[in-house]
Amino acid sequence: MKPLTIVLAASLALALTAPALVAQGHPLAGKWNVEYQRGVRNENGEMTPIMGTATLVLEQRADSLVGTLTPAGGDQAAPPPSQQFAAKADAGGATFVVKTQARLNLNGEVVMKDMTLTWTLTASGDTLGGTMLRTIQDAPFGAEPAPVKGT
Repeated sequence: MKPLTIVLAASLALALTAPALVAQGHPLAGKWNVEYQRGVRNENGEMTPIMGTATLVLEQRADSLVGTLTPAGGDQAAPPPSQQFAAKADAGGATFVVKTQARLNLNGEVVMKDMTLTWTLTASGDTLGGTMLRTIQDAPFGAEPAPVKGT
């Protein structure tokens, strides 16, 4: 086989397989129903998690994942606001850092504080897993990562 023929054959093989590789996309890309710790209730020093559900839609754009987390209303009159997600994707998952505000009721006084949510997510087939760490500026309590799961 002549060198030009080998190059053309290799180029054709790459051209035929490249669309299949792109079509697979990132394992996190898609629509997920997630369960996560939506908040924490502190009564007399006893911390009780407040669980929630949401829809997380992630789309791959070049080397990044972007999307929206839309919480379900649950027992609240109005559901919490949606959160925008964006992160550089790695092979197995992504870490999303979301800056937002937390409403704290400290002994009857309601204050707003800056809050950072760090979502570390992975996917395997139709199962989503990971953690969410909530860090609140000047909070009188510590933060621990809480599990996130979804399908």
